[in-house]
Amino acid sequence: MITGLNGCSCHPFSSWEECNKAHRQKFKVGDPVKNRCTGHEGTIHDEVDHQGYVSVKYGKLPRDIHGEHVAQLIRI
Repeated sequence: MITGLNGCSCHPFSSWEECNKAHRQKFKVGDPVKNRCTGHEGTIHDEVDHQGYVSVKYGKLPRDIHGEHVAQLIRI
């Protein structure tokens, strides 16, 4: 089972190439994304740091903004 450093064990990657590609993804504010684990869809709200973490806005309220690692996100 390939999860990488920031992946989840319930949604493993099919290969190390896919894992590495997911960990190196780059997003811009406003990009639509889907969470690999939960299936929730949202948009990139802000870049949290330069180690692969971003904040994703899943709804209209401030509490709907969650920190996610890019490896957990799929661009839609």
